[in-house]
Amino acid sequence: MHTRHCLKIADRIHALLQHEIGQGIDRQRLLADALYARDVLLVCEALVATAGPLLARSFRRAAAAPEEATPQGQGAPTPPATGPRASRWAAWLGLEPARAPTLHQAFSSRSNSAPSAT
Repeated sequence: MHTRHCLKIADRIHALLQHEIGQGIDRQRLLADALYARDVLLVCEALVATAGPLLARSFRRAAAAPEEATPQGQGAPTPPATGPRASRWAAWLGLEPARAPTLHQAFSSRSNSAPSAT
């Protein structure tokens, strides 16, 4: 279950039901109690002229999906930045930048290592 995604959808379902029928939902219970979730999603599907059916399908898909190992924005590893701009930012932040060759260095080393035609 994509917990964060399910909670976002639950927030939208809560707002929709609050607006349409004047009764919101318990968002945490929607994730924990399968019977409660079934009842809430059936009510969403009955609201045909709204976004209810779409939200119900989206919630079911998110609940059936496997949990992400590291959600984005929550400690997910990012690749190190390289190049001249990264060096400037790293210097401004007081960090040691990752050392990567510039395009000029990369091409000059390729041309130097090419076999000579003698």
